[in-house]
Amino acid sequence: MKSKIAINRNTTVDVTEEIMGFSLKVGTVLIALVGIWGFTCLLAGLISSGPLEMLKGYFTAVTGF
Repeated sequence: MKSKIAINRNTTVDVTEEIMGFSLKVGTVLIALVGIWGFTCLLAGLISSGPLEMLKGYFTAVTGF
């Protein structure tokens, strides 16, 4: 004869730990998306104007000349 046994256990959930874990995962995904977007923009700039023009533009932006 098979019968079901009901076991009552008290489980504690630390809400702060759960929220922090979720926030860390969301932050990681957002950082990855920003990194991918930045790499895509850099690649598009290299394709459209070339690496020498990109370096010239960078030095012009940094030095102001």
